[in-house]
Amino acid sequence: MSNCTSSCDTQDHESYGECMQSNMPMFMGVNPTKTGWDQDKVKKDERELKSYYSAIKQGVEPRSTRTKDIDAAIKLSDKAGKAFDGINLKYKE
Repeated sequence: MSNCTSSCDTQDHESYGECMQSNMPMFMGVNPTKTGWDQDKVKKDERELKSYYSAIKQGVEPRSTRTKDIDAAIKLSDKAGKAFDGINLKYKE
């Protein structure tokens, strides 16, 4: 009796779990859900990085790549009229 699933191409795995692991498609940054493959986390990360790089190009240095830190740094920079340095918590001259 085979330990493999009926859809396994090789039918030579030592256990059912090993067979399932070898046949599981691996997509970087994609999470399996009940309805399919979810890329929300990947899209969120890409948006945050894009926003971070945009802030850096403007001379602003947010504390992190998280949206709340980026927005806060840009807001502080706009109010002061100077680029904010989130690492040293002061304005750049």
